[in-house]
Amino acid sequence: MSGIGSARHDEHGKLTGGKAGDQLQVSNATNDLVGEVSMQTMYTHKKGWYVFRPKSIVHAHKIACAMVLLCNNKNAGYNQKAVRKVYDVAQDTPFNLDCSIAVRSCIAYGTSTDVGNFDTGSELSVLTKSGLFEPKFKYVSEKDTPLFIGDVLVTCTKGHTAIVVTGKPRVEQTLTYFPKYTGTSLSLVDGLKAVGVKDTSKVHRTKIANANGVLGYRATSSQNLTLLNLLKQGKLVYA
Repeated sequence: MSGIGSARHDEHGKLTGGKAGDQLQVSNATNDLVGEVSMQTMYTHKKGWYVFRPKSIVHAHKIACAMVLLCNNKNAGYNQKAVRKVYDVAQDTPFNLDCSIAVRSCIAYGTSTDVGNFDTGSELSVLTKSGLFEPKFKYVSEKDTPLFIGDVLVTCTKGHTAIVVTGKPRVEQTLTYFPKYTGTSLSLVDGLKAVGVKDTSKVHRTKIANANGVLGYRATSSQNLTLLNLLKQGKLVYA
């Protein structure tokens, strides 16, 4: 069973009014399971969960690590009226945040990118537009929709958000690449033909673009140049 971390409530079980820092954490020597910002066993939320999976495995593990650091930081407490900004997850002075600020801060720590301010009502849109995550999907169960460390969970309607911190680790997939292009043409189509690709249609090039992280392919000069440069480096993922 996976474990998740999140900012949950203040020392009174409320959303606002608590002191800065985690008043409920009993020890920072082990993973915090009782604090205001803490870890717990994965559960099915009454509002349902959407899952956002980081495209980068490195990012996924760093995001999860950030949440573990935050949960185990006795200086991190809960207040829904906290200043909405990115916080240092290892900050050594007392501070407060809420669940969405916590997730935003962990994403920033893990990706070196601040996706911007959001609450759980706007999180779906903000994370989708960030380009850092695969398309969201609905969580059904650990069996039917397995979770991986670093997955970001957000309720289907405004409510709560968390990060998967324990469970299945992401592993690198074995990728196949197109042969390296050594020619001088500045045409992506010419480059693909030169390495033996018979189908250079826009439909196929769109599949290649998606496999290489170039989303919304419209065959623009910059998009084609990005793909061509990967082909010249021998790093264009086969599709």
